[in-house]
This record gives sequence, C-alpha cells and structure tokens, in this order.
Amino acid sequence: MSYGQINDDALNPMGKPGLAYLLAIVMLAGLAGLGALSLMYQTQAGMGVTGLNRPVGWAVYITNFVFWVGIAHSGTLISAILYLMRAKWRDAVSRSAEAMTIFAVMTAGLFPLIHLGRLWAAYYIVPYPSQRELWPNFVSPLVWDVLAVTTYLTVSLIFWYIGLVPDLAAARDRYRAELGPEHLKSRIYRALALGWSGSGTQWHHYGRSYLFFAALATPLVVSVHSVVSWDFAMSLLPGWHSAIFPPYFVAGAIHSGLAMVLTLMIPMRKLLHLERLVEMHHFEMLAKTIVLTATIVGYAYAVEAFIAWYSGDVTEWQNHKWRVFGPVAWMYWLCVVCNVLVPWLFVFRRMRTRFLPLLVVSLLVNLGMWFERLMIIYTSLAHDFLPHNFGRYLPTWVELTITAGSFGFFLLFFLGFTKLLPTVPLSELKGHLAEKEVVPTGACSHRVRPGLPQHRPAVLAVFSNAGRLLQAAKGCCDGGFKVMETFSPVKVEELSGVMKHAKSPVRWFTLAGALAGLSGGFWLAGGTALVNRLVVGGKPPLSWVPFCVVGFEGTILIGSLANLAGLVLFARLFRLEPHPFYDPRFSRDKFGLLISCGADEYERLKAQLAPAHPEELHVHQ
Repeated sequence: MSYGQINDDALNPMGKPGLAYLLAIVMLAGLAGLGALSLMYQTQAGMGVTGLNRPVGWAVYITNFVFWVGIAHSGTLISAILYLMRAKWRDAVSRSAEAMTIFAVMTAGLFPLIHLGRLWAAYYIVPYPSQRELWPNFVSPLVWDVLAVTTYLTVSLIFWYIGLVPDLAAARDRYRAELGPEHLKSRIYRALALGWSGSGTQWHHYGRSYLFFAALATPLVVSVHSVVSWDFAMSLLPGWHSAIFPPYFVAGAIHSGLAMVLTLMIPMRKLLHLERLVEMHHFEMLAKTIVLTATIVGYAYAVEAFIAWYSGDVTEWQNHKWRVFGPVAWMYWLCVVCNVLVPWLFVFRRMRTRFLPLLVVSLLVNLGMWFERLMIIYTSLAHDFLPHNFGRYLPTWVELTITAGSFGFFLLFFLGFTKLLPTVPLSELKGHLAEKEVVPTGACSHRVRPGLPQHRPAVLAVFSNAGRLLQAAKGCCDGGFKVMETFSPVKVEELSGVMKHAKSPVRWFTLAGALAGLSGGFWLAGGTALVNRLVVGGKPPLSWVPFCVVGFEGTILIGSLANLAGLVLFARLFRLEPHPFYDPRFSRDKFGLLISCGADEYERLKAQLAPAHPEELHVHQ
C-alpha cells in the first residue's frame, strides 16, 4: 500500500454514520441508561436491594471493578511494552487497544462509587486539607487503589492523545480540503491537532517524549493490578492472603485484555473496511500472546493449589477444597476451562488463523476471567475461618442490570471512538513504508540548525519518497547549507543522525517531574500520617514501606505531566495553525525539505538537490 492509500483507508470510516451505526448507538445508550436507572433505584432504596450480606460484603460490583481494570491493561501492554520491545505487529491494533484502555478505566472507576452506596460520601477518601482532620489512610490498599487507578487513567489518556496528534493533523488537512477551513469538523480537528506540521524538529522531540511515556507506562501497568490485588492479599482471609496475587492478577489482566482486543477488533475490521491495514498476521500474534498468558494463568492456578496444601494451614486447605469440590466448584472449573484449556487451542495454527475460532475463544476467555474475579472474591468471604459464619450469595436483578449497563457504557464510548477518531495509527503504519525506502547514509560534517530566519528567502523541495528526502538533506548539508527544516507524515529516524540534531531537552523535564513526584508522594503520605499520628494495622504513623506505593504513583504521574509539558513547549504544540511553509500534503504522502538559501545560491542548491530528483521546487522570497 502507498502512503495515500493508508491515509484514505484509515480516515474513510470517519465519514457520515449509517442507519445501522445509529441504531447500535441508541441500543447501547439504552442499555447504559437502564443501568443508570437501576443505580438510581439502588441509591434511593439502599444497598438492601442487592445480594450483599454477611459475610459476603464484596461481590459483583468489586468483580466488575477488577474485571474492567484488567481489561484496561492490554492497551498499555500493546502500546508501551511492545513499543519498547520494537514489536512492529502491534502498530495496527495499538490505537484501538489504547482507546479500550481509556474507556475500561472510566467504567472501572464507577464501581467503587456504586459499591459505596452513599455516593455523596466519596470525598472522604480524597486527600485534601480538612479542618476536621479527616485525611485518608495511606497505609490502606483502598487508598492505593484511588491513586493507582487515577494515575493510570491520566497517563493512559495523555499517552493515547499524544499518539493521536499526527493522525489528527491528517484528518484536519483532509477535512479542510473537502469541507473548507470554516466547517465545524475542520475547526475541531484543527484545534485537536495542536498546530502539528510534521516538521523534523517536532518529530525529534515527539520521538523522545513518546519513548519516555512508554518507559513510564510500562512499570505502571505492572503496578496498577498489583495494587488492585493487594485489596485482597493484604487481608488475612483464606484464599486471599497470598504473595502470588500480584503476578497472578497482572497476568490475568493482560490475558483478559488481549481477549477483549480480539473481541472488538475482529468485527471492527470488517465493519470499518480495515482489511488492508489490520491483517490476519496481527490477530495471529495476539493469539500467540494469549497462549503465553493462558499458560501463566494456568501456572498460577496450580501454584495456588500447591500453596494451600503445602502451607499446612488447615483453614486455607479446606477453603481451597470447598472452592474446587464444593457447591461453587462449577465456577472454578469454568475458569480452568475458559482461561487455560480453551486458549491453548491457539497452539494449532488452524485455530489462530481463522476469524470464527478467534472470536469464540476470545469471548470464552472474557467470560472465564469475569467469573474468575467473582470466584476469588465470593468464595473467600463465604467460607472463612468460622463455620457458623459460612454464607451464600446470589446477585439480584439490580446488580445484573448495572453490570449489563457497564458493558453498554463501555461499548458506547468505543463505538463513538470508531467514528470520531482514526482507529489505526497512520503515522506508524506509514513508518513501515519509510523504513523500506531509506538507505543509510553518513552524518553531515557540521550540525544543521533547524528552523528558518524570517528575513532570508527559502526553497522548498517536495518528494514522494523518504529515502530521497534523506538523500537531499545529506547533499544540501554537504554543499554548505546550514539552516534546513524537513516535513514528513512519518518520523524518519535517520534524519536526526544525518543533521546532527542536539538531544531533546524533554528528558530533563521528565526527570525533574519524576523526582518531584517521588518526593511529593512521600511528603503527602508522611504529612498526612503526622496530622493524627494514629497507629493503623499495627504500623507506626510513618510507615515508609507502604508509602512507597504513593511515591511510585507520584513519580509516574508528575513525570508524565512534565514530559507532556516539555513536548508541548519544545515542539511548539500550542498553536492553531501549522508552520508557515507547511503544505497539507505533508500529512498524507509527501515529504518536504525547506532550505534557507540566498538568491545567489539558488543554482548551487539546485545542483545539490538534483541527485535526489525532487518533484517540485518552490522558491519563497
């Protein structure tokens, strides 16, 4: 495919929605609204309308919270971890996985409030100074949850949006050409694109900033579900109090998240006509990764049973036997079948290269992972230390309706995303073409200064090939031209080396923000603890080990915000209009080289550009 074909295939789905799409929106909005009405009824009538009881005080709502946080993990895995590992197959599915992350975290964030019952009391856990000295307890894993999920949502949202900026510029230029600059669509995408012009300076800072976002998000994806698991592992209940929970939960989160990517991407590929961009190879690689995560989850199931037996703890062992052979055994074995045995079918190439098996297995994994979270939460509460305290639990229609409404809420946002934003990363897919066109060349003898002085004339050379752009830049540099700027729809890594760009100062912003977040997190937790100096859970007021969670989340959050500030400042992403010499074709399929050139140097410049065969030359006086 050419650059233009990739551009068109990715932006065509953003056209006028059809009747089927509008009907789907109405149905999902109705389902979400039904969940909202059930929540209103629960708020008015009280938590007695749910199946929650003694001893089962946590059930479907906390199951949904853990499930949706787990679904959110695949976006960061695909976008950040696989980006650092240079796995190129991630590109076609990364944008949709990132969007899924945002909407899943938004959905997950609703359930602690729904489970709280009294929604108006939620502000008690917000860390703000209060004359009543009602400060949150930073030793509690429930407060860690608030910090971890809030940080994860913020960082994922920034990471997703920054990845969208070059593609939003392509949408801006397309709608300007088709609808005119004053059309509402053109004005919206112009504002969202932040004045992106694809200049070499912008790509240079953008590349470093995106790398730092990926580096910050990678430990975050591991920490978030570890913190969620500590909601259970920090207690003393049998089946919960286990050191295996953090890796167990992280592996399960990635497992369910990858399955949800398959569930959403397979129909989306067909409905949006993305067959040329999202190929079977991408789904096959996802299926192979699911085989790995299914193996890890299966290993965790086996180790959990081994720990219960080898520990010699009678209560732990009887709880595990009740879970495996008791009245709820169907739930345990459903998890084993759906989460381990069924995904192993992807070992056979025939199963992982056909759309129907891919979709069916992904749906079964989603089902199994939801019941796994319910099984973990419910069985430990219903079968604890005291036989007279054993109990049962059945969800009511209120809980089931709110759960169904959460799926409608999530899918409503995702369906809106498919029409309003590019569902595949244009710049990254185009980058694969540029890599094939580029021929490595040596660096210039001197450093090229980016940008152009306003008082000198300039020449703009236009190319259709990234390799020729690189060749032209090297030739002009060797010819003595020291002030140049490039424009391209993709990041051409070799340009920074050829033109000897200085290292991006964005890294210092990121480092300063991370250090400020680390010290600020410990200061917040320590200062809060010293307000009342209470001994909580047998721990002294200043408990530095639990405070490490707060410090870590502060490091990632403030470091990411500082990284964003550095990118906006140095890439000049605070304008509505792009570079004065910008051509809208530079976001689609053309490359530009802008050289500062006096009138007496034009012929010499033309001779230096000749070997690269520029398609157009424009002289700007």
